[in-house]
Amino acid sequence: MEELLPIRLQDYADEVRVDVLRRLAEQAMSDEAFRAVARVDLMDALSQFGYELTEKELELVLRFRDALAEAGIDVFLQERVDPQYLDLFSRLAG
Repeated sequence: MEELLPIRLQDYADEVRVDVLRRLAEQAMSDEAFRAVARVDLMDALSQFGYELTEKELELVLRFRDALAEAGIDVFLQERVDPQYLDLFSRLAG
């Protein structure tokens, strides 16, 4: 398995909309309808729920999801996400 490098939002600061990524993370953790679609097809969920991500934003979303999966957490499949993970994303996006 390929080792994931740390996700550093500052590396993408000029290329991403932090507010959009934060909104997406919050929706992924709180909206069962979004998660139901994302379980089957993340790209379809993004489209259905009005997210038009740039290439760099999508890259960050996929890397963040992979990092969580590597840690044994799948934010799109959790019924209830521990607030510490939302805090983790907030710190990454801050």
